[in-house]
Amino acid sequence: MLAGRMPRDLFRQLAQRVDRAFAETALRPSASVRSKSSAEPLGVAARLRALALIRTFYGGPDALATHGRMFPEAPRITPSVSRVRSLNGQGEVLDLRWPSEFSPLWNLDAVQARLDTLNVEERDELMVSSRPDAAALLREFGIDQSAPLREKYLRSKANRTAYARWYRHANGPRPVAVLLHGYLGGTFAIEERVLPVRRLFDGGLDVVLTILPLHGPRRSEARGFRPPAFPSSDPRFTIEGFRQLVFDHRALFEYLRHGGAPGIGLMGMSLGGFSAALLSTLEQNLRFSVLFIPLAMIEQFAHDHGRMLGSSAEQEKQRDALRAAQWPISPFARPPLVAAERVAVVAGEADEVTGLAHAEHLAQHFGTHISRFEGGHLLHFGRERAFEPVWQMLEHEGFRSIRPPSGRVLKSVRP
Repeated sequence: MLAGRMPRDLFRQLAQRVDRAFAETALRPSASVRSKSSAEPLGVAARLRALALIRTFYGGPDALATHGRMFPEAPRITPSVSRVRSLNGQGEVLDLRWPSEFSPLWNLDAVQARLDTLNVEERDELMVSSRPDAAALLREFGIDQSAPLREKYLRSKANRTAYARWYRHANGPRPVAVLLHGYLGGTFAIEERVLPVRRLFDGGLDVVLTILPLHGPRRSEARGFRPPAFPSSDPRFTIEGFRQLVFDHRALFEYLRHGGAPGIGLMGMSLGGFSAALLSTLEQNLRFSVLFIPLAMIEQFAHDHGRMLGSSAEQEKQRDALRAAQWPISPFARPPLVAAERVAVVAGEADEVTGLAHAEHLAQHFGTHISRFEGGHLLHFGRERAFEPVWQMLEHEGFRSIRPPSGRVLKSVRP
């Protein structure tokens, strides 16, 4: 028994060290990055006021609607389709691309219109007069000095095109598993090895890999070697990024359904896990949702990775204010629309990036259990065993051959 535990303990320690190194280098912004950010230099008091304004603007009676101002319907798309390769007579790999007609909500006129409707309590919280001026208030906060948020968000021409890669069976249409990658991802050649594309395809599903906003081929041309601009230290940018993510995926879902797909399910990893969880509270007809090493609470993630200022009490205030400001894009803001028995959460015990707490909160919200493996966020030791409940769930849904028969191992694409 001791001999069996030792390798697992060693694997766990190695996974923790790799995650910590990644968190220190990739998740904590450098001084130069902080100096260029409009949000980072704000003091505690200014941050809390700015977050109150963001909460006031994006909030409201319709903010939590599944369809509406925050998450509007996307127009029907007609993607351009190019063939990548054959799948040995079983099907083919196709690349799709289409214009993303997404438009940010935040602009000066819209902010002014919201300020004009403030009640006394809201004006007191923002510490503004009875006739607040939006431009003056933003200047006071020191944000949007180089350019308005809307202009900055739309500045990346590459982000105005959405992309997907479709592993399509020859004798379709088939149910589709839509897979969402994590932060820093978005390269199809890598994602099809990190995510279980082959296992799902061999199990009878079509598989579609998507690209999150401002990742991969959608990256801002001005970013250079810096990390993607989404998620951002500016909560407005993060909110608009998730709004675009939902917008683009809704357009894709409708395209797949219109093409005859009898069902659509989701699998998301890390940031993609947050995205899949959010979509699972917005989309009525998803057949399943798999949340793998998921991010769940952006505000807690920011707090845990040193993004808050001041004393412990001041940092907690900022964390709570950030949660309130970004509540409309939280997976916890709405009840799940996927039944608990069709949701699976898979998490690493040694995860030092998002951590078990994120997975535990999502499992509780969706009414399901966590399947754990001994690895971490980057090194997935034991992942195959932890995915066993996922394959069982999908088999129960009627998909064939997801799990290999006894004595035979299916060839699976994995790290």
